[in-house]
Amino acid sequence: MSRAALLFLLAYALGFVAAIPVGGSQIELAKRAIGGELAAAGLVAVGSASSDLVYGVIALFGIAPVMERPGVLAAFDMAGAALLWLLAVATLRGRHRVHSLGQTRAILAGPGRAYLTGFMLAFSNPPMILTWLLGVALAKRVGLAAPFPVGARALFIAGGVLGLGSYLGLLAVVLHRVKHFIPAAALGKVYLWLGIALWVLSFYFIYGAVQYFFVSR
Repeated sequence: MSRAALLFLLAYALGFVAAIPVGGSQIELAKRAIGGELAAAGLVAVGSASSDLVYGVIALFGIAPVMERPGVLAAFDMAGAALLWLLAVATLRGRHRVHSLGQTRAILAGPGRAYLTGFMLAFSNPPMILTWLLGVALAKRVGLAAPFPVGARALFIAGGVLGLGSYLGLLAVVLHRVKHFIPAAALGKVYLWLGIALWVLSFYFIYGAVQYFFVSR
């Protein structure tokens, strides 16, 4: 197997694994998939992968040094927390509007809204740049990124984005299928816990913003 193929597979595997920890994008994807909105869940995944692509370009090509400023990072964290609060409220309200599995009110609908939600939730997490840099460090350690020309960087970004998108897409399909095994009466409770999870996750962003504030002083 060629060196380029191995580099791509490594990036794919790293992207797949990096998408496993539960975050805002995964929760929103799960909400839509379980609610019967598979297309909307897929668009959340695409939005998240698009954001990952942007951060990959930033990290590997260094086009945005301003992202290293604590004030900018804190602003992203606060924006992420605000978005998660709004989504938590919408989810908690949505639990009263679920009539049966696969049939929800328009709160989950709208392809543009689903894509933008996935993008913004992922984009409000600037430390994703660090994840890319750690991936590059691993690739260099195993001898796949030394040297690391422009073509190899682009290949690495493509592999990472496809890996992340593959996991999120797989998660959406699996959750969409298992929803048929969830009693209709239990779906409201699922939304309740998803809403609480979004609310709790927002405090992680607030904690990050506070940290950046003290670092900059």
